[in-house]
Amino acid sequence: MQPIRPPAVAGSFYPSDAEELKTVLENCFVSNPLGPTGRTAADLTLVAGLVPHAGYIYSGPCAAHLYARLAGTLKRVIIVGVNHWSRGHRAALSPADAWQTPLGNVPVDQQFNAFLEQRVRFLKNDAFAHMGEHSIEVQLPFLQRVLDEFVFVPISLADVSEDECAELGAALAEGCNKRELASAADTIIVASSDLSHYLSPRKTDEIDRVALEPVLNRDPAALLSVVERSAITMCGVRPTAVMLHAANQLGVGRTRLLKHYHSGAVAPMRNVVGYATVVLER
Repeated sequence: MQPIRPPAVAGSFYPSDAEELKTVLENCFVSNPLGPTGRTAADLTLVAGLVPHAGYIYSGPCAAHLYARLAGTLKRVIIVGVNHWSRGHRAALSPADAWQTPLGNVPVDQQFNAFLEQRVRFLKNDAFAHMGEHSIEVQLPFLQRVLDEFVFVPISLADVSEDECAELGAALAEGCNKRELASAADTIIVASSDLSHYLSPRKTDEIDRVALEPVLNRDPAALLSVVERSAITMCGVRPTAVMLHAANQLGVGRTRLLKHYHSGAVAPMRNVVGYATVVLER
């Protein structure tokens, strides 16, 4: 058992100093349309979303488009991330009591963890699968910036099948609807994924649109199919498919692309990585 999961990418993907991190976060929020603290009543119906997970200098302003829309009263965040190196178990919950960032500790919802482990046969608690991985960790300082007290459920995915994505998505929706596990209105499901990797800016824009179309249509099967068929290097395609399955069962009525750009918009480079933020609302 690992009581506290220490930060793995503080000092690289984002600052390790708390005050410096707060400044970087503020700069990310200022660049989004709602400003650093803006929210609207409609945003309180947010069910799920897709955010990128690169270094804050590159994808932070894109991710902030979702996080600025979260209500401060949100109680639970389910983050489905990608296990880039396929370390440990292929579909892993976190056995840690909390994850640490420079802004403090974020408690893991072990009650929801226990429900998922019992409900989904291929999920296992495995600290090694989360060790050194950034796709979930980089979301936490954003959440700490905008939310009051909250718990989270980190789920790290490597190689899972289309059927397993559907099974996990159904389990997440079921858990969100269990009164004893809090209500769906208190929860958001976040998929962590970048889009195309290391293509030209023109090709990235073209390929990213192909991947985003089934996301915006809330069609997880089509997403998995087009990414495989077109060899799209969307690292978090499985987390995104899981999120879409869950959101569909929770009654999403509208999907919006809030922001899409690539790393070349931040610094000139020949080959770039694509980022997008999408929200799904009831």
